[in-house]
Amino acid sequence: MSSPHAHRYTPLEGEALVAHNMKVLRKAARLSQEDLAERMTRLGFKFHQTQIAKIENGTRLLRFDEVVALAKALNVPAAHFMTEAVAGPDEPDYELQEAGYRVQKAEQEWKTAHDIEQGARARLEEAEREYDEIADRLAAQGVNIGQDTGPEWYPAPNSTWDPLRKEPSDGQ
Repeated sequence: MSSPHAHRYTPLEGEALVAHNMKVLRKAARLSQEDLAERMTRLGFKFHQTQIAKIENGTRLLRFDEVVALAKALNVPAAHFMTEAVAGPDEPDYELQEAGYRVQKAEQEWKTAHDIEQGARARLEEAEREYDEIADRLAAQGVNIGQDTGPEWYPAPNSTWDPLRKEPSDGQ
């Protein structure tokens, strides 16, 4: 007769837990093993895709600093990465976990776009201020700057208004 606890779930611990979390979080973030290896390399660890595969299948041991870096590469708190199992693909929370990654990515894209907009606005305001200062200086010197009709403007090269702008092709 088999033990009543034979089919009981055994919680993951140690490197098995980290490997599980790494694989699940990597997939939820839609990163390939190569992508994760590249992120680790950018963090100062010379990783290759094969190392990620070996960690995930439990055939490569991890150093503590690598575990902390893997958590950072996956944008998760190291403490949770090492102590709590995340939902796997067959668990109900997995879909929510994936959606959370998409929300984080969209928020980051929005923040980046907002920062770009703020920078562009500041450059525009600076350019307008500089233009007004030059126009005032020239007017004070008696130079006719054509204030009634204003100067004739030509689009900046390769701006969206430039009729000679080369549109990027789909293959580039």
